[in-house]
Amino acid sequence: LIVSESIKNFLWRLRMSNREAVRKLLALLKDYTKIISIIFGCLLISTVLNLCVPLLSRRIMDDGFIGGNKELLIKLVLCSLMVYLVISVIDIIKEKNRINISAKIQYSLSEQAFSHLMKMKASYFNNKNYAEILNNINVDIGNMTSIADEGVFFVVTQAFSMTGGVIGLFILNWRMTILVLLFIPIKYVVMKKFAKQRKKVMDDFINDSQKYARWFGDTIGGVREVKLFGILNYKHAEFSQKQSKVVERQKKLNILSQWNNIIDTTLVQILVTVIYIIGANLVFKFQLSVGSVFAFITYSAYVTGPISAILNIGYLLSGIIPSTKRYYEFMNLQEETDKGKLIKPEFGNLKLEEVFFSYETDKPILTDVNIEIPKGSKTVLIGKNGSGKSTIINLLTRMYEPTAGQIKLKGVNIFEITLESYRNMISVVSQQIYLFNDTIRNNICIYKKVSDEVIETACKDSGLEDFLKEVSLDYVVGQNGAMLSGGQKQKIALARALVHDKPIIIFDEVTSNTDVYSEHQINGLLHTRLKEKTVIIITHKQEILQDVDQIVMLKDGAVVGTGKYDDLVINNAEFKDMLRGLKKMD
Repeated sequence: LIVSESIKNFLWRLRMSNREAVRKLLALLKDYTKIISIIFGCLLISTVLNLCVPLLSRRIMDDGFIGGNKELLIKLVLCSLMVYLVISVIDIIKEKNRINISAKIQYSLSEQAFSHLMKMKASYFNNKNYAEILNNINVDIGNMTSIADEGVFFVVTQAFSMTGGVIGLFILNWRMTILVLLFIPIKYVVMKKFAKQRKKVMDDFINDSQKYARWFGDTIGGVREVKLFGILNYKHAEFSQKQSKVVERQKKLNILSQWNNIIDTTLVQILVTVIYIIGANLVFKFQLSVGSVFAFITYSAYVTGPISAILNIGYLLSGIIPSTKRYYEFMNLQEETDKGKLIKPEFGNLKLEEVFFSYETDKPILTDVNIEIPKGSKTVLIGKNGSGKSTIINLLTRMYEPTAGQIKLKGVNIFEITLESYRNMISVVSQQIYLFNDTIRNNICIYKKVSDEVIETACKDSGLEDFLKEVSLDYVVGQNGAMLSGGQKQKIALARALVHDKPIIIFDEVTSNTDVYSEHQINGLLHTRLKEKTVIIITHKQEILQDVDQIVMLKDGAVVGTGKYDDLVINNAEFKDMLRGLKKMD
């Protein structure tokens, strides 16, 4: 049995501890040490200046207002204003650098995810749709990027403010300082409880969002069927059920955040109230000045603010860590194998030797397949649906790897050739070809610089010339060719193959959506423009069978016959049955 990717990743995710997830999050910051040093420098200067503010406030109150020294009052107020202005400038510098780090991390994670996605094995996309993939990546990157948010990124730097605040408190009154420090364990217990609840709700939110995105992408992809079968009401009911779960989870997260903020604010206000009461008692006993009370409250904020931030780190990480685990679970998925070193392969015979293949189950799709496709030959694969024709094409294009056996090009295992070099030898014209939301010209060229003359010749040979008389090469085809007919899409795909002029061309039901004239024109290319090419064809059209060099018959994943049309039609009863089947399909 082949162990499925999903099971591998589930086990990998279980092994990834919260500590490992935090380590990976912090690793995102390692490339920005210089910028972080600048930020730390700004914070240190800002902290020192902030420590001066309560002392200035105390003198303003005691010596200025209460002492009646107007001149000193004005000087102290202006000095305080200057300190605030300098702090503001430093904060702008600090925030500019922090935001820069956050943007770079977001781009880096997005670029890594995109690059990885483009190299993923084709099997990954079998049970995923684009909406689900995009949703998962965006949610996870958004959460992970918050590692550079002020509340998380500057927790370490809060020690500056907290240390200065504690020193200031002890200078003013050590007994009241102990009162402030008693606030820490109370806050810790409360925040730990909220963090635990948030982690559970966040896990459920991520899971429900993924399910909704999968359903949404599947429903939009099948919107035509929804309309034709009149099942909008059923789909709307499904939407209500799935979206309600997502909204409910989001509500819980928001409510938890609000409760967290409210309780944090309430605890701080209770502390301030106690300080006012005790401070007033000390003032009445002439043991503390009025200005000292207000300075004490300010220093208390310096201590309790960082405490809240430090204790909130667990609460904030409880939302980031699940996304971090899922993101790196995605990044851990296997990419296409490219261990080949041969950069310039030689064009020659293609050969499948004792090839077996199965999809993550014990049920074989291909069994002991042996096919030789001579250089420059024309080969047709025929068989019923599920016989293994498309699987062979996927193996030849290296979308899948054989479970056993080898595929060789001029005697060289194709996996010894670099993936880029090998695929540069193959063009595929498929029944389900994808067109980008771009011009006909760009869909034909696919970033290759080609003259209009070459493009027009290819369009003429592919039967697209008449359509171009109505529009132009700069006509935008829409999402996946939505503005075109099926036949027009296949003609563009054929023109693309002709323009790129690769030695091996695969036609996968290329004439399924074309008219009789276009079908004859495409078949005629086998003896003209494609005469020297190795052409592999999957078709249910009988007309082409007499014009090819060999026919390979497939049944239940095995080759049951190989030969020319005339020999098979005389000597092979299985072939005659297949011909009758093709006739019915046609």
